[in-house]
Amino acid sequence: MNINHLHLNAADVRTSTKFFETYFGFRKKADHGDGVFLVNDDGFLVAIDPRKDEYLFPSWFHYGFCLDDGDQVKHVYERMQAGNVPIAKELIEFEGEAVAFRCLDPNGCQVEVS
Repeated sequence: MNINHLHLNAADVRTSTKFFETYFGFRKKADHGDGVFLVNDDGFLVAIDPRKDEYLFPSWFHYGFCLDDGDQVKHVYERMQAGNVPIAKELIEFEGEAVAFRCLDPNGCQVEVS
């Protein structure tokens, strides 16, 4: 059994769609009403619908993307810095084990890239 999708609400569906396309390689699969379904090469789905109510995630909440190696993580980090994506936790390297950072998506939710 595999987890296969993430469903988010967004203040601006278009801005959130561009974020996932630009930094994580998603592409639009289909529109659904005022929302959108995005898919990546692994078949993982992100559904984004317009936000109707204000809400806050708990401070610990985040979702993450794992890349194949540390150089890829560093490349995404550099692209996000150049694109003025807010960084929530700076890039850290765990010698020989992992490279990770957290940014904020367009809705203020933390996204870990490792």
